[in-house]
Amino acid sequence: MMRKQSLRRSANLYLATDNGGRFKDKKHRVFVIHKLIDDLFKIGEVPSSWSTLKSQHIQKLIQHWQTNKIKPATIMDYMTTVRKFLTSINCPLTDIDNKSLGLNRQYKRHTKLKVQSDVWTLITEPVAHLIMAMQTQFGLTFREAIYLIPDIHIRDDKFCITREIAFNSEDRTIPVRNENQNKIIRDLISYTQGYKSLAQTHNYDDIRTQWRMALLSQNLALNKTYRYLYAQQLNQELTPLLGSYQTNWLIRDEMGIKSRNTLWSYLNE
Repeated sequence: MMRKQSLRRSANLYLATDNGGRFKDKKHRVFVIHKLIDDLFKIGEVPSSWSTLKSQHIQKLIQHWQTNKIKPATIMDYMTTVRKFLTSINCPLTDIDNKSLGLNRQYKRHTKLKVQSDVWTLITEPVAHLIMAMQTQFGLTFREAIYLIPDIHIRDDKFCITREIAFNSEDRTIPVRNENQNKIIRDLISYTQGYKSLAQTHNYDDIRTQWRMALLSQNLALNKTYRYLYAQQLNQELTPLLGSYQTNWLIRDEMGIKSRNTLWSYLNE
């Protein structure tokens, strides 16, 4: 107990004169150094003075903290304060850096959910089903999908996205290449009667709500577009036939992509 009180007294003398940083920082320094002394006492490793403190004391203290489930990041934060304190009182120690003490930050690795291009088939709610289908099978944006009118924007086996609804205010065409796309067109015409858009069939807020609920039901992110899946499909199907350069330009034309960085992010999503 005498040793503990002696260490605390000398530490308090220094801490009282250490005016560096904000008030919050000063409180944190006092807390950490007092914890250092208290925990050294708990494990029976209190040195007679700061000058007799050894790296072995610190190593045993780290083991104590780890046994008590203190997070590695917290221990590393404590040790930053401890090292600065010991240097300031002219009692620096070797081998108490994070590497020597075996400390490193633990990061949780999040497994990235791989979304398949047929995700639209898993959504049963009609409006959300059609929006996802047009994003993943035609490369449309959310806004383009809900404002597209079949009688106006679907002609001669292709989607004709006019500047009035295009996200970049430029015309573009998207050819129909497969039966999935034909089925989506038939379903869209059936649902909207051909002369209406989804936005004319339903209130915008209702569409957003249905879209959000559909994404949540499939554990999909709410804040992203899924048209990148169309870019990936085209890239996979056409690169063997056209080569990478031509395929990239074709994807950019059909999707209205100006930036190579955007295309790269879609293909590597």
